Amino acid sequence: MDPVDIQLGEVRERFSGAAFTTSPDGARVLVVPGVSLPQGWNMGSVALRVAVPIGFPHVKPDCFYADANLRLADGGEPASSRVQAALGGSYRWFSWHLSAWDPVRGSLGQYIHFCERRLKEVR
Repeated sequence: MDPVDIQLGEVRERFSGAAFTTSPDGARVLVVPGVSLPQGWNMGSVALRVAVPIGFPHVKPDCFYADANLRLADGGEPASSRVQAALGGSYRWFSWHLSAWDPVRGSLGQYIHFCERRLKEVR
């Protein structure tokens, strides 16, 4: 079994609906629905999308995507984000980058935690 498929099981322990899709350009995309958001956002939960790079886990994921209509509760634009066409749809792209990645211990589950940390920073 593909190691990335094994890591999908780790993500599904927290988010049972998590699955891989393929974007029109052939990229593997992890879709994680039902990620809870704290107060301060205009939604209670969101679906995250992460492009899984070729060479993962030796190549770290970079940035992530959420539902295009995600905004701050006051209607403002979240920092370091914008809506853009990507992965075969229109999504809110968060330009948030890991500073360090361990290809031996790094996992998709850890990357989703990283995304959740950003979303806890309601800004």
